[in-house]
Amino acid sequence: MKTIIVFLLILIGGATSAQQPGAKVTFRAVDGKTYTGIIKEVENSRSKVKYDGFQFESWMDNNRFTLLNSKEDDDDDGEDAGEDEAPTEKLIGSKVSIKGTNGKTYTGVVNEIKGAKYRIKYDGYKFETWLLKQQFNVITATQATTYTPAVQHQQPKYTTTNPVGGSQDINSIFSFGKTQGWASIIQENKLNSYLASLSPHDKTKLVQFINQAKTSSAKFFVLKSLLAGDDFTILQKFINQLNQYPEAYQQEKCLVTTKKSIIQQWQLSCSVTMVQTFLGNLSPRYAWEVKQIANFDAIANDPNHPMAQQQKTLMEKYGGVATPRGDYTGKAIGVNDALNEYVGKILGVTFYAQEVTEPLSNVLSKVRSQLDRGIDVPLLVGFQGTEGRHFLLTLKYKHSGNEFQYLIYDPWDGVCEYVSQSNLEAGSMAPLNNSWKITVDYYYPTNE
Repeated sequence: MKTIIVFLLILIGGATSAQQPGAKVTFRAVDGKTYTGIIKEVENSRSKVKYDGFQFESWMDNNRFTLLNSKEDDDDDGEDAGEDEAPTEKLIGSKVSIKGTNGKTYTGVVNEIKGAKYRIKYDGYKFETWLLKQQFNVITATQATTYTPAVQHQQPKYTTTNPVGGSQDINSIFSFGKTQGWASIIQENKLNSYLASLSPHDKTKLVQFINQAKTSSAKFFVLKSLLAGDDFTILQKFINQLNQYPEAYQQEKCLVTTKKSIIQQWQLSCSVTMVQTFLGNLSPRYAWEVKQIANFDAIANDPNHPMAQQQKTLMEKYGGVATPRGDYTGKAIGVNDALNEYVGKILGVTFYAQEVTEPLSNVLSKVRSQLDRGIDVPLLVGFQGTEGRHFLLTLKYKHSGNEFQYLIYDPWDGVCEYVSQSNLEAGSMAPLNNSWKITVDYYYPTNE
């Protein structure tokens, strides 16, 4: 299965001096790894950078990279590598994993070391590249199970160890998460379809792989991330990280919509922030990585903050312009394209904007039907007396007293609260927001 959550590698940090085409640069990503590249074009305060070892170019602000004080070199020959930890010949022949800028994880073998660079042959490709040590992870002989599922009629390759902790079958792992309210009918159908495609031997290996996780919560979070599209190399790292912490910590960090969640870093980034939160609900591994970022749930007021960079990149991808909170000169974007590219592909649905032209009670009935299927429902609300609009995300509902209440996430403060149907129909989001009277202008149902 392929990972489709591709925007985790957003660049951050790094002061720089004057730029010019051909200059060698280095930059650090959210995953903590350092990448290098070559400036291809310069335009005002930003530059187009070609990544070393990847057929990928990206425009980035000049303060997001640092010039390397080395001879400029664009041929990946292993020279002029910049500073790194002292290389060791013992790594020659080692198996390594590399996370590409497209979000996919590749494996390869170290064939040569020159200076501080390592020449790596990618598995399955006639391709070699020179990388710094920070750009790959060594897969050691003691690493636990690596599982490759059967693809069409190819036979999978396995390295197995004994499962860690109490063993559970896949259905009981999923049932645990479903009982906790962490799984939906869509995910259950996806799991059943996936398991039906595996041979009994593959299912056994899959059970062994997931049972490396030591708690029931961790096992489910790994399985749910698998269903969201994460590949097994990413999931192996996820398991290793989860096993270092108690179950309560795992739950806090893998459930993105706890009391305090992702907050929009820009004035008009509520749309893409809502998409980030939607993704966190579908992929515990993504939620985990988000919650490892310092101040992920605070207004950082820092354009180089990782969450700000993710939101800015997504806004610009769909034609938006990010400006600081309080600055209304930017450009807002709709949410359909981002929803369908990042969320719709996981759920197997297509979102569309539906203007509210009927009584809100009818609309909320349709929202509940969508939630019953396990699909969160975005709302676009207007603030009465202004031209302002704002995206919210409806996560759950319950029946309390004599009416329905809806758990709604507000990107502006990153807070989730239950709001009664009577309040919504009266134009209020209290207690989520007591400052504004609102209208529900659009909701976002799906087509199969």
